[in-house]
Amino acid sequence: MAFRRILSAAVRRRSAAAAAVAGNAREASTAVAAGSGVITPDVTPVRPQVMMYDRIAEAVNARLRRLEQPDPRFLRYASPVPAHADHTAILAAPETRVTTLPNGLRVATESSLAARTATVGVWIDAGSRYETEEAAGVAHFVEHMLFKGTGKRSAAQLEQEIEDIGGHLNAYTSREQTTYYAKILDKDVPRALEILADILQGSKLEQARIERERDVILREMEEVEGQSEEVIFDHLHATAFQYTSLGRPILGSADNVRSITKKDLQEYIATHYTAPRMVITAAGAVKHDDIVKMATKLFDKLPTDPTTTSMLVAKQPSSFTGSEVRIIDDDMPLAQFAVAFNGASWVDPDSIALMVMQSMLGSWNKSAGGGKHMGCVPFFFSIFLLIIFLVCKIIVFVLLSCE
Repeated sequence: MAFRRILSAAVRRRSAAAAAVAGNAREASTAVAAGSGVITPDVTPVRPQVMMYDRIAEAVNARLRRLEQPDPRFLRYASPVPAHADHTAILAAPETRVTTLPNGLRVATESSLAARTATVGVWIDAGSRYETEEAAGVAHFVEHMLFKGTGKRSAAQLEQEIEDIGGHLNAYTSREQTTYYAKILDKDVPRALEILADILQGSKLEQARIERERDVILREMEEVEGQSEEVIFDHLHATAFQYTSLGRPILGSADNVRSITKKDLQEYIATHYTAPRMVITAAGAVKHDDIVKMATKLFDKLPTDPTTTSMLVAKQPSSFTGSEVRIIDDDMPLAQFAVAFNGASWVDPDSIALMVMQSMLGSWNKSAGGGKHMGCVPFFFSIFLLIIFLVCKIIVFVLLSCE
């Protein structure tokens, strides 16, 4: 009904406009017929009809003209014209300072003195990748044992000391690195560093503790076997890096866990827990010079073997093979799948961009809804980005092959 009224109104307007045009035409012809010497009335030109699109274009042009001559009040702080800005000073804050000690140990800090807490840790270039096949799982075993008592502290005293200062002490082992770190208040930074130095250089590795820890690790392996998200990545590494150390699980095999000896643990620590392969890190309420002084004093018993991870990798390279593995279990309600392709090295400049893309593609979770970037739309958009990346990689490979 409303649409019909709009059409009727438009027809009436057109009729009135046509009548006005005809009247003006008759007046103009009468004035011309009057001949010379007769004063004719002023004729008002008829304004042509303007379409809606023309009005929008006129408004846009007016705004563009206004931009060409902006109000000087808006130029006080910035210009409406886009320009390249250097944000290096902002992105680099706080500054990362790195110092290499005489024994090869590196100290890296990021100071934020406005904070009241700090995190200190020791990152070691030692993971399951550097194990032998016979001792697979020893890196993870060592991580467990270092919290089981030192020459100065028993396991109970270590836990009590961390609890007394309200701190958090933890560690993890990956395929290429092992990390020990503590989160504490600013006043407890020296104490946390002393504890880290003690467990890394003075662990007792008692035989009774080793036997007890076997059962702990075996139970942990059973728990991991029940987590399909963990198992699928073990299968992914096994098929991507076949018959190499990168293809083995971090926890090792159950048989290896049962057979690892104290000598295996000591040899692994002596070989891989060396100063040149360690980095002491501190962030938060810390001062770089203070951390350097404490590290020089506390970490003075570390081996200084100059062997680097590059040398070890050259002896036992892990080549990306790639294939497909399918494990079918009709009793499972969901399907788990993972796709991997050969990427960039840690030292490659593209590694940062790839990690950003990894965060974008891997941040979706079906159970995490309600957020701006959650749900099915970001998921399918991520899949689209992944397909585009793979297609571009294939095109580049073909072009390089043709050359």
